[in-house]
Amino acid sequence: MLTFQLRVLLPRGCDGFLDFLPNVSFVDKTPCILELPDKFRYIILRPPQFGKSTFLSTLMVYYDIRAADEFPEQFQSLAVSSQVFPYRNQHLCLWFALSCVDTIGSLAEVEEDLDSTITRTLTCFLIEYAKELNISNPYNYLNSSSDKFKLVLDLVQASGHTLFVGVDDYDAPITIRTIDHSESFSQRPEPGEIEGLLDRDFWRPLLNRSDVIDKLFVMGTFPVKYKALQEISFSDPQKVPSFRTFCGFTEEEAFDLTRSVLKDPDLDELRRRCGKFSFPLDDGLDEPVFHPRQIMNQILETQRHAGGKPFHIVSTLLAMLPNHSDNPQEASLDGLIELVGAGVIDCDLESSSSSILDGGGVTWRDLYYAGALVYDHQSKVLRLNNSAVLELIHSSVDSIVSERYGLHKFSNTWYICNLHKTLQPVVEAISTILQDLVQSSFGGKHEPNLPGALELLMGNYKSSFHKSSPKILLPPPSSGRVQVPAYPRRAPYPRAPEFPTNTHIWELKTLTLRGMWLGANPNDIDDDPTLQALEELYEDLLCLDEEELLRRPYNYTACSPADEGGAMETVEVGSFLDDDPVVPQFLSVGGRVLLRVPFMDEEIVADLRKGRTPFEDSESNDSESDGDW
Repeated sequence: MLTFQLRVLLPRGCDGFLDFLPNVSFVDKTPCILELPDKFRYIILRPPQFGKSTFLSTLMVYYDIRAADEFPEQFQSLAVSSQVFPYRNQHLCLWFALSCVDTIGSLAEVEEDLDSTITRTLTCFLIEYAKELNISNPYNYLNSSSDKFKLVLDLVQASGHTLFVGVDDYDAPITIRTIDHSESFSQRPEPGEIEGLLDRDFWRPLLNRSDVIDKLFVMGTFPVKYKALQEISFSDPQKVPSFRTFCGFTEEEAFDLTRSVLKDPDLDELRRRCGKFSFPLDDGLDEPVFHPRQIMNQILETQRHAGGKPFHIVSTLLAMLPNHSDNPQEASLDGLIELVGAGVIDCDLESSSSSILDGGGVTWRDLYYAGALVYDHQSKVLRLNNSAVLELIHSSVDSIVSERYGLHKFSNTWYICNLHKTLQPVVEAISTILQDLVQSSFGGKHEPNLPGALELLMGNYKSSFHKSSPKILLPPPSSGRVQVPAYPRRAPYPRAPEFPTNTHIWELKTLTLRGMWLGANPNDIDDDPTLQALEELYEDLLCLDEEELLRRPYNYTACSPADEGGAMETVEVGSFLDDDPVVPQFLSVGGRVLLRVPFMDEEIVADLRKGRTPFEDSESNDSESDGDW
């Protein structure tokens, strides 16, 4: 349980470095600055509200020549305060926020607004550094100039100074035009037109005098193909070790921040609710980090304050998805169901370049950049890793799952299952979902699994006690055991009994069709089964007698902690089930679901094998139900 400790404030979403007052608790990211080279050009992409603008504002203050006198006071409690660093307070600092460019209207109107934004930003720059640039009237200095960038950059060169240039939300003009549906698309130019306008009137004039720009820091969410940026050489920020965590909170940082605000926080709960993000690196190594805004939202919830919306773009993208897409790079609602069912989706970020910003549909790549999914660099797949995103996906697909698999009354079914301690309706519902997903996966790399099918099933469990669906997939069940919330202790019916438990512990195991095929074809271990072979095997498994199915061979990779490669082993299907399980065991064999329950429920076992459930007896004594399954 997280409890409030004292009146300590958290940063707001719009806060910059100088907004961090003494009573504001924040994470010190200044150590990342110490390893930066004397000259650099970086483009950094991170999900929304990941701390990009805050870090950029920190760099602005750190490098600003006019902030030298205030440096000891501003950085007195931070890591850089005791360090000797030759490049601090050495530059004139120029900041552009491209999110200020209004893309509503004709192309001429957008061009006019871009020019106003550039003029306003450069004028503020001239006012700030009038003394260093030796100009007496900075307010009207640009009025008669047709090439504002050249005039300002020539002034900087003549002064003998150099620039730190920060460009925030570099993708915003394209992103807002493409994703934001608050205005009609007919009122806005095409993405390519806006891209060309920015390229011509902003990027090229700025970079034409890159000799006076010692440091260029460009931030955004989605990659944009500005030609001017493709023509110059950018450094790889990931080669700076500390930059692997410059945005986002490490586990230590997240826990320290939580402890500074809350008394006795439940850090395991924080870890469970806020999945970590990782970003692909050239060497394949990274340090997963938490989403800063999500960590702060969890803290704010304990103070009954509403936090920001770190996944608002994810929500918008999900609302744009079609029901189905034949393009494997494009996301769809059917694709989301398959993603939840298998836990992963194929996507090679290095070779994939399609994006909604190109005028097509929403791609899996877009969902990654928006922060919905995390990327596995080695296996080149995208994974679910965040409970808030999973809840958004449930909001998008639960009605489809309910309609497709007839789950409209599952909450009532779940109540009866808890009341009579029977799992047969659950087995039937999971089997319906899993078998459909298995057939859809024929010919693909990834087969659905039991946790994924159960996640889709429990997405339809909502009641007056549970406004949102329970999460089975997160965190990933490494031991195979998952916690399934029981129906509320007091059901919303007159004189309903109290259920004896709040949580059920189940063990879930999945045997793939491919593993079953390899077990039956040990001489073809290096081959992949054909689509026809999988279809025939699937039908065969559904029709087999259970005892015969348990004797079938299964080929799998056995890995120990010390054996990363693993060894192929062939065992009988029955070896995956215990004779006397401690908790109920569910075993999927190519889509067919088997169940074993503890011996204390022998009566239930008998009912299950007869194909009927205990609550078919109308005279069941509810008051005698006690203990868990």
